[in-house]
This record gives sequence, C-alpha cells and structure tokens, in this order.
Amino acid sequence: MKREKIDKPVLFINTGWMDFYTGVRNDSISGGGKYVRDHGWGGEIFNFKHWKNRLFGYGQPKIDRKHGNETQIKIEKLGANVEDECIKGITVVWTATNPYNGGTFIVGWYKNATVYRYYQAAPNGSNRRYKGDLVGYFVEGKVPDSKLLPIDERIVSIKRQTKGWMGQSNIWYADQQPGFVKEVNSYIHKGILPAQLRKKVRIGRVPLQQDPLKRAIVEKNAINEVVKYYTKLGFSITSVEKDNVGWDLLAVKKNIELKLEVKGLSGLDFYTELTPNEYKNLLSDRTNYRICIVTNALKRAKLTVFYFSHDTGVWSSEDGFVIAFKEIMSARIYPILK
Repeated sequence: MKREKIDKPVLFINTGWMDFYTGVRNDSISGGGKYVRDHGWGGEIFNFKHWKNRLFGYGQPKIDRKHGNETQIKIEKLGANVEDECIKGITVVWTATNPYNGGTFIVGWYKNATVYRYYQAAPNGSNRRYKGDLVGYFVEGKVPDSKLLPIDERIVSIKRQTKGWMGQSNIWYADQQPGFVKEVNSYIHKGILPAQLRKKVRIGRVPLQQDPLKRAIVEKNAINEVVKYYTKLGFSITSVEKDNVGWDLLAVKKNIELKLEVKGLSGLDFYTELTPNEYKNLLSDRTNYRICIVTNALKRAKLTVFYFSHDTGVWSSEDGFVIAFKEIMSARIYPILK
C-alpha cells in the first residue's frame, strides 16, 4: 500500500462554534465574527453536511481592496500560481472558539481538499439553502477524508492575537509556524497528539484490582476504558466512585471539569439505569455531565460517550445515537407499629 505523504500545506479557517455543522434547524452557531453576530448564522453552518459523498466548506475571508473589493483566499500562499483559480491536495483545518470555556480549538478537517480562490456557488440540488438563499463555499472535500471532532475531542488549541499566530482574520496560512503545521499534519494523518498535549497527566484513585465476580469485572473494564479515553485527551482523572457525588470520575484539564458517569454493560444494547442521585446531578449540570456507556465490556469493549447538546436539546453521541430517560417512581416499605 502506498503511504500517504503528510508534509502538505495546511490552511486554517476559523468559523463559528457548532455541534454538527449540518444547518441550524437542530443546531445553533456561536462566534465566528461580525456577520454571525449580526445575522445569527453564517455560511459555515453547512460545513459538514454531506451531499453525494462530498462536503463544501465556507469561511469568511477579508475583502481584498486591491482586487475589486472581492473576498478571496490567497491560494498562492499554499503553492498555487497567482493566476490559478484553485489548488488541490490541501489539508484544511476548521477552528472555532469554545463558547463555554473560551479558547480557539481545532474542530475538524478536510484532507486532500480543493481550495478555491473565490467564492463558489452551491451545487444545484445540494440543499445548502438558508432563508431562501443557497450557501456557497470556498473549500471542497470528500466525506471519507473528513473528520468532525466530538465536543470532548476538540482539545488542540490555536494561539490568537500573538505575533506569527492566528489574528483577527478567519483565514490563517500558518506560514510562520512550520513546526506547528508539522505537528498538526502528524495529528491528522497519524493520530500523534501535538506537544501541547503530550505531557504526563495524573491518574488519581482509579481502582485497578481484579474482582472474581462478573459484575465487578464489567465495571472495572468500563472504568478503565473511560480513563484510557480521557487520559489520551489530556485530562487528569480522579475516581469519586466512593464519594456518592452522583458521578464516577472527575476529568480535569485547565478550566474544564467533566463529570463522567460510567455504565458498564456485558451486552451490546444501551439499556441501563441512573440512580436518583446520578439523575439529579445530570439535570443540574448538563453542560459538564457525560454518560459514558461501555458495551461488550467482557470481550471487545466499546465506549460511547453521550453529552447534552444545548442546540438540539437531546443527549447524543458522536455517531448519532440518541438516548432518552424514563423517570421511574420508587418507594421504600417499612412497618408502622400500632
């Protein structure tokens, strides 16, 4: 098999923050610049909406006063000739500012994308329509070459308003940061985390002892899967299982504190229960609470993380599963002496 060359130009495009980028019917947009603030939406709302196995991405470039006041991406900075209308084989990285915790982070990418110098009209039939207008694009990619990161995996930060780094413009060519570009290429193509995240993290009181009982083994394996996942993302993990706080693990990174409730299942279905204390805490802090369900925990364990989307109002996972809750009334029986 031919190995993919990864020392390619990288174009960073800053957009508004969304959960899914497939429209604003079941999603909303935060940040992204003056246009989004004034109108409540921007062309990036469809950046991960599939059409015929393709994606069409939008980011707002600055107006080029020297060329007829038209917005353009200066693709010559990516290796194109000044007369070229587009350039192919570019890795385009989408970034956005986290509205809950601050900071600009990588939210996804298109590999092997085509970047156009000027705005392109939306393809007929693509259903990229909002308020009666078709929404065009500057970048075209293929679905298999794309990745939209789930909320908790948006961990690679971009410096802003620092010399040589991303400024006020939404388009950043990163030509003064070759080292960072190399790290981002390795992250996207090889899964190697950038240096900012490659540091030893503290794993707190997570139980590792074996237990001969099947249920205990299921729970232990589930805890270990969750610890492994969030540790890889740079979180420090502490077990609070015995503290009766309403969740099992506390995952901390800088100013982010996630409350992880872990449910281990030996089967493949998501049927499980929350205690009254767990459910109460879930309702009181939807933003930071995570339901981590590990299925098939005795064999090839699979972790699915559910988080609450303030845009859709439902608990969903990266791969589109949605869970619901059925409240069950219980009662304690005790004798009354006559």
